Amino acid sequence: MQSAQTLPILAYHSIDEFGTSISVSPEVFRRQMQWFAAHGWKTLALSDAASRVRAGRPVESRSFVLTFDDGMQSLLTHAAPVLAEHGFCAATFVVTGLVGRPPEWYRMPDPYRTIPLLDRAGLEKLADLGWELHPHTHDHPVLAHLPFEVQADQIGRSQSLIQEWFGQRGGVLAYPFGQFNADTMRAMEQCGLVAGVTLAFGSRLDPAHPYAWPRVGSAWLKGSNLRQRLAVTGWLERYVALRSLVKKGRERHFQQPTAETTRGLVPLGG
Repeated sequence: MQSAQTLPILAYHSIDEFGTSISVSPEVFRRQMQWFAAHGWKTLALSDAASRVRAGRPVESRSFVLTFDDGMQSLLTHAAPVLAEHGFCAATFVVTGLVGRPPEWYRMPDPYRTIPLLDRAGLEKLADLGWELHPHTHDHPVLAHLPFEVQADQIGRSQSLIQEWFGQRGGVLAYPFGQFNADTMRAMEQCGLVAGVTLAFGSRLDPAHPYAWPRVGSAWLKGSNLRQRLAVTGWLERYVALRSLVKKGRERHFQQPTAETTRGLVPLGG
């Protein structure tokens, strides 16, 4: 049986000065990327990482993957120039039904709810710079709150539009809010997705479970060189595992479907 590989997939959202739970300041982001470059780390494209891990082909040491959820405007203005300086590649997960529109979904911090996501022209600019575009569903619902057929439509439509608009396969899904269930994985298989990434913390990617790969969230890096090194080399994983036993994770926020979590895609109540 193929063994898991250590390959940190970093998860960012926005590069800005808002100071929210999903913010990383431009200066901190620049320092983080400088640290990787100075210590000999190289990026691996998300699609390449998925194919390598699934096939059991080893990845080079000091490889990492950069991902950005939601396709926010700051990717073009702040992230892309820094990555270009170091020759780093990245991927963003696109909410295809809200391209060019404000991200007014459940629990989105207020500063972003009036700022449109990148439009198709902006996403095309990222693609021209070598970024990969992958699906983040069509409407950004909590997938686990939807029946199988609706989940399959959300995933398949997002992937199809990425192919139609940008000519990219979009074979890896980022689950909105990190939430998924058995129906989600069935839907992913039906749509031909090769991998799915979560918001669970970790850097070990198991080829036997490609639809449940963890990532290293930007909040864990904390703007500290030591913290960054510990996060990407796996030393924080034991701490996070122990912490999760003591304190319940994000799932506590998603017990019952609501109009907000389902984005109005299914009827609720009786």
